[in-house]
Amino acid sequence: MKIFYSVVLIIYLAWFIWYGGSGQPLSPNEAAAYKAELQANAKSRGVDVSDPIKYMDRLIRDDDGNEFIMVNLIRFRDEAQYPPASPWANETDPMLADDRYGAGVVPLLLKRGSLPIFISTVAGEFINEAGQEEWDTVAMVRYRSVRDMVEMMIEMSATDLADHKWAAIEQTHVFPVKPKINLVSLRLIAGITLLLFAVAVSYLVKLGRSKN
Repeated sequence: MKIFYSVVLIIYLAWFIWYGGSGQPLSPNEAAAYKAELQANAKSRGVDVSDPIKYMDRLIRDDDGNEFIMVNLIRFRDEAQYPPASPWANETDPMLADDRYGAGVVPLLLKRGSLPIFISTVAGEFINEAGQEEWDTVAMVRYRSVRDMVEMMIEMSATDLADHKWAAIEQTHVFPVKPKINLVSLRLIAGITLLLFAVAVSYLVKLGRSKN
């Protein structure tokens, strides 16, 4: 059982290190290299990336190397709008376009220790002093670091995955936050799950020995 407990602990520590959340911010040289790669991908596909470059600059400017949560406020189109040359140009359902984007982007998130932690439809209205348009969906995505998000942007820029996103979305407001109070921690959940697993296995082993 000592070996078993050690293996469980090693698995948790390995996952804990991979899940990360504390590292070094991007250096100016790294930032320049990433932007050059994004521009090269866009040039090869004939796509304008002036907006993604602008967004990337904003994100890198405030990078502290640590994990963060990206809040997405989304309003969907009445009809999907793909680029004329897209193989999906005749598709008009924005929710199907959003599903295609989700199916493609979730694997890119997970392999970088990032994941959606909250997705909800808007259930009504309350206070709206800013006068902003109403939103349909609120989504919160945990990123291990700015580096991971930038690398994901670059990987996406070599594909047409983003076409599905912008075909579905009419307007969006996206901004990073740093939680001060967080009662739902995947680190804690994973630790408790493995602890309960170890206790259950220990109990079953003892039960089997007592019967013998």
